[in-house]
Amino acid sequence: MRFIYRPLLVLSLLCASAVARTQSSDEEYHTENVFGVRSATNSGLISAVFFRHSRLLQKDNLMHLSLEIANTKHPRETRQTTFTGNRFILGKANYLFSIRPHYGREKVFFKKAPQQGARISGMVSAGPSIGLETPYLINLGKKVEQYDPKNPKHRSSITGNAGPFRGLFSSKLILGVFFKAALTFETNSTKNKVFGIETGFTIEAFTRKVNIIPLANNRAVFTAAYLSIYFGKRK
Repeated sequence: MRFIYRPLLVLSLLCASAVARTQSSDEEYHTENVFGVRSATNSGLISAVFFRHSRLLQKDNLMHLSLEIANTKHPRETRQTTFTGNRFILGKANYLFSIRPHYGREKVFFKKAPQQGARISGMVSAGPSIGLETPYLINLGKKVEQYDPKNPKHRSSITGNAGPFRGLFSSKLILGVFFKAALTFETNSTKNKVFGIETGFTIEAFTRKVNIIPLANNRAVFTAAYLSIYFGKRK
């Protein structure tokens, strides 16, 4: 019987070793780099793009450095169609773009089982926020001007908006702070590849009110719930 048990024991040990390697292979990494897009309740379908670099500190704990660029809208923004068929936002005088570098920590609550399941983790991060109060430019025939809702000519002669980038170099800087708390769900991640969903909320506070729509109540603090999709690589 020893000649039967011994090979079975060796085979069992080899299988256990292979399973252990498989289970740990998905979690054995040192760094992670991901890119993502975000949809938030205080903006449009795509409200931000971001990059995040994470480093494993110890088992189930990571630190990350992130940079994101976001667009925040006023809750009273409504689109209007001009006589030319183009669209503009009624009453809007400025965009609000934010550049948000931040530092954070991540805690893995549940690890992903081999070839199935999801890894679930929680994260918090904070950092400075650089707001850009960028003029909302409109087309008035051959002229391009910043929209002034008090100007009757602007209300009757608009042929469309001129896009956000033409006024970018005329932006006013506003300093602020940013905080984020989230849960992440990774369902198709391996040792080398990452794909996941992040959901949470953000708080952004500036040193003064941002003049997005002059004839409405503007604010200095913005809150939002959001959903992100991200992908990247691990090493």
